[in-house]
Amino acid sequence: MSDAEGVRDAVATGTRRAVEWLNPITGSPSAALETSAWLDAFSPSLMPRTSLLQGVAAGLGVLAARGVGTAVDGALRQMQPAGAGLGRHLAVRGLAGALGTAAGALAPRPDERLPRAGVRSAGHVLASAAVGGALYDVGVWLRTRYPAQRALRPAVVTALAVAGVGARAGRQLVARKAAIERWPVEQRNTLPAAIATAFVTDAVGSGLARAFVATRGALVGYLGPGWSKRVLAGTANAALWSSAFSGLYNAGIAAIGRANERIEPGYARPPTSTLVSGGPGSVLPFADLGQQGRRYVTDVLTPEVISDVLEEPAIAHPIRTYVGFDSEPLYPSGRAELALTELERTGAFDRSHLLLVNPTGTGWVDHSMIEAAELFTRGDIATCCIQYGRYPSFLSLQKVALGRGQFRLLLWGIRQRLLERPPDRRPKVLVFGESLGAWASSDVVMYAGLDGFDHYGIDRALWVGLPGLAKWSRNGMARGSNDLVPPGSVTVFDQHEQLAALTPKERDELRAVILSHDNDPIAQLSPDLLIAQPDWLGDDRGRSVPDGMAWTPIVTFFHVLIDAANAMVTVPGEFKSFGHDYRADIARFVLDGYALPAATATQIARVEQTLRDLERERSERIASSSEAAAPAPPSQRDGPSTLAGVPLRQRRTAGARWRRRLPRRPPSEASPTGSRSELSSVESELHDS
Repeated sequence: MSDAEGVRDAVATGTRRAVEWLNPITGSPSAALETSAWLDAFSPSLMPRTSLLQGVAAGLGVLAARGVGTAVDGALRQMQPAGAGLGRHLAVRGLAGALGTAAGALAPRPDERLPRAGVRSAGHVLASAAVGGALYDVGVWLRTRYPAQRALRPAVVTALAVAGVGARAGRQLVARKAAIERWPVEQRNTLPAAIATAFVTDAVGSGLARAFVATRGALVGYLGPGWSKRVLAGTANAALWSSAFSGLYNAGIAAIGRANERIEPGYARPPTSTLVSGGPGSVLPFADLGQQGRRYVTDVLTPEVISDVLEEPAIAHPIRTYVGFDSEPLYPSGRAELALTELERTGAFDRSHLLLVNPTGTGWVDHSMIEAAELFTRGDIATCCIQYGRYPSFLSLQKVALGRGQFRLLLWGIRQRLLERPPDRRPKVLVFGESLGAWASSDVVMYAGLDGFDHYGIDRALWVGLPGLAKWSRNGMARGSNDLVPPGSVTVFDQHEQLAALTPKERDELRAVILSHDNDPIAQLSPDLLIAQPDWLGDDRGRSVPDGMAWTPIVTFFHVLIDAANAMVTVPGEFKSFGHDYRADIARFVLDGYALPAATATQIARVEQTLRDLERERSERIASSSEAAAPAPPSQRDGPSTLAGVPLRQRRTAGARWRRRLPRRPPSEASPTGSRSELSSVESELHDS
């Protein structure tokens, strides 16, 4: 045989094997399982998706199916000798499939425990993997018994199979778009782009897995044989990879967190009111409040706005206090003491309502909620918020403990101060948290239930978009199925009509109102989804949960996880009651959930329209490139509150004050760029001040 013929044969053999490997049914022991997971990703789920999210969901599903299928195949091959024939392979897989089918036939029970659900799910997975492995074994036997001399036959078979899978995915994508309510911003999702993204996701995941195995193998080879050395190598390899990912994660969130120091032109002017943090007499400098804190205190409503909206006189000017992430002292009790000092300074304890807010991971507070509370109380309210993070909530899960600790200290400090006052001079203490803020604030009374409300002096709580990962959600307290929660004291609502349907007595008995949309993936996301079908995917489905959405072990968890990334797509002023967007519900839930002073239907409608208008103005202020182009906030409009302080001129603050006290580099080492020199001079001025 000539060299040319040898090359041609090698190319033909390689091509044939590649084509056979690409077969979506018989390409590998996990191929059928991967194809099923791939198609499942294009079925209806809770949220619309872009092509990017659609592809990531499909890629993650394929990776999960490959991991399960490969693990099951490896375990079954250990049960048979090397070189076993097709009959032996099918017998072992048939036995595994029978065991899996038997386990999967366990009847679901009401309120069953996770271990039982896990056995049933493991049975379904084992049976599916056994069937997929059997198809692979038959495919290998057929290719061996009837070998193809050329790649044409396997290429045609694979092409037809791939085309069929692609056509099915395309039909499911069309049905998916029709079944799910749309966001106001188009979520473009095309099959070619989704397929390309899925392949990239799969390649990255597979590459990382191979790299992990390779480094572990290298360590095993370096340390030598022996089980103890293999364990040591595996532990060292896991520690090495954990350290690498931890370093990348910390570097990434540090860069993201710098947004907290950015000064927006529309929010650069300190307030002149003594009733807000950052104003005259405040112990909290305006520059230390952070991006979200500066927005929070600047956008306080005025008595003039309240009177115009409600068409009746305001009672008082609202109070807003905010402790930023960079405020010193940095430890939790120090921040709580700063908040208490601000509350005392502003006279917050003399108001009829004291609203304590735990923000989201970035320090963001739902402005529409605060504004609704200020309007419905006619300004007779003080609000307080302590920031515990600078990153988006999905990157701030490790900050929940800090947020919980700070909030507990704040509650306890307020409780002690109010006990010194006569009962008729104590404000009504209200608690609010949204998303991660709801998680952190609800955790304070997790192990005490309603007794915790009385212990900390909480009159009522409103938790919005409470994550499924929160203890209140996982332990059944949110649904009232816990001994620590008396019946009727805690209730979950999807929309205001459900709350309005309660009798006056039932509303009076409420201590905690949880607003959670049935199709909010953040509220529905839980590790339980890996092995147990949730109630919200049963026969009795809530609003906007698609009928075509089915539960699949492991895979559905990743689908809901990806949906959580697209759970809130907003257009300023266009309020929706969908997914993690609660703006359309918030005004009425604030009014009735907190049992605030009554308002007429006309006043409620005017409040809701005002909230939309204020959000549009706020969006323009945030996006403005200069102070002159930004709409004036209510506190700086024409009238008694027109003037404000001297604006911050730099583009960002210098961060926490302890960082400014670090040793500075000598001038010779300083960056020669003008922007860096400017920043250094600004830091020096702030430090000296």
